[in-house]
Amino acid sequence: MWKKNLNHSQKKSHYVAIIGGSVSGSEAAAMLANQGVRAVVIDQNALPYGKLEDGLPKWHHNLRDKQEAEIDKKLDQALIRFIPNLKIGRDFAFKDLADLGFTAVILANGAWKDRPLPVPGIDQFKDKQLIYQNDLLKWYNHYHEPDYKGKRYDIKDGAVVIGGGLASLDVMKIVMMELVEKALKEKLGKDIVVDQFAMEKKGIDKYLEQFGLKYEDLGLKGATLIYRRQAKHMPLKQPQGGTQEAREKAQIVSQRILDNYKKKFHFHFIPEATPVGYIEKDGKLEGLILQKFRTLEDGKLVPIERETFPIYTEQVISSIGSIPEKIEGIPYDGDRIKTEGQDDISRISGFNNVFAIGNAVTGKGNIKTAKEHGSMVTQKLLDEYLKKDTQAFDLELEAYNEEVRKKTDNRVAKIFKELFNKELPDDGIVDHIWEVSKDYQDRVGFKDYKSWIADHKPVRYEKIIADKLKEVKS
Repeated sequence: MWKKNLNHSQKKSHYVAIIGGSVSGSEAAAMLANQGVRAVVIDQNALPYGKLEDGLPKWHHNLRDKQEAEIDKKLDQALIRFIPNLKIGRDFAFKDLADLGFTAVILANGAWKDRPLPVPGIDQFKDKQLIYQNDLLKWYNHYHEPDYKGKRYDIKDGAVVIGGGLASLDVMKIVMMELVEKALKEKLGKDIVVDQFAMEKKGIDKYLEQFGLKYEDLGLKGATLIYRRQAKHMPLKQPQGGTQEAREKAQIVSQRILDNYKKKFHFHFIPEATPVGYIEKDGKLEGLILQKFRTLEDGKLVPIERETFPIYTEQVISSIGSIPEKIEGIPYDGDRIKTEGQDDISRISGFNNVFAIGNAVTGKGNIKTAKEHGSMVTQKLLDEYLKKDTQAFDLELEAYNEEVRKKTDNRVAKIFKELFNKELPDDGIVDHIWEVSKDYQDRVGFKDYKSWIADHKPVRYEKIIADKLKEVKS
């Protein structure tokens, strides 16, 4: 860690803006504050937790609560000013932020935009018969809240999911558990309490035993997952090394993971196919046209000429990954922020004092998405998960989060070292930044961090279910 060379009581100090308050943003803010550097952390949401709140499926509540508590500890400091509900590019131009006089600006805004489903014209059905993963997860994590005002979805039997990572398997779990809950309520009455946490832990068959039912009794067709390669090529387990033997072992584990999910959650799987068109009737999406592929031994895909086939469905869910949402004024190379110089500093091209950290520069999703798309999964933890150890996946995510934290810490440390080679902003600039940031806090009614977080934490699903189950027992 760099030696402190600024005293917290000094008025004259560096001032840094951080866009995004979740894992990488809070780590950056805390590290800088610990060295006497003041930081303004700007987040587009009321809460700074990013996809821990809106993208990590709600059954990971223990991991979510632990990680969010760590973020709270990092951000609730005197030298950090948190500004919620302010989106750069919508409420505040990036150029205006850069011109305020900050010593540095750090983008830690993650990857919130779904990668478009590459079927020309299909987005006309978005939020009707087509749902994207980020929207689905946000709805699923929050629709139980009494004051929920976001998008609402009705999961259809026979839904089709496009994707192939662990994130897609989570989507399949959501879809199938929603279908089972709906079917149970139609069969046994709407007042029945369905605990999706218990269903996720036990699997559908074991959960239904308490009702004296089998999956077949529900009359469901079930959902279908479509992946462009074979199951063994799904990015569910990364090889531990570059040898052919390591790759083959990883493929065996990937196949086992998929088979385990299919068995526990009763969904179908179509490999070596990808959507290339859609079927429409009376202005509604009624299905997809799939191109059949052949996967070569090296993993390359070869389309089978003139071999396409339809799959009919009322609902398509795209789970093919997330990318950073572009900010006007920032240069991009495709979907990723364009950077120059050393990769571990990630200075944004064309700027001397603007940097990017975390998923904003990697072009991946948040912890969950990056993790679920296949990196850093150990054989031991995967095996534990396959043995239905419900804590194992949380442990995987926690281990991955620690790795992300270390990488973030190293990157911020190098940015921090460079920051102190810059001239300190004068008192007038510092005062102006302080006034502008305070004005934005006042606009949203922000008084202090602890009370703001307490007032905006949503009602948790686990509490609602626990209360309902108590009512049933009494």
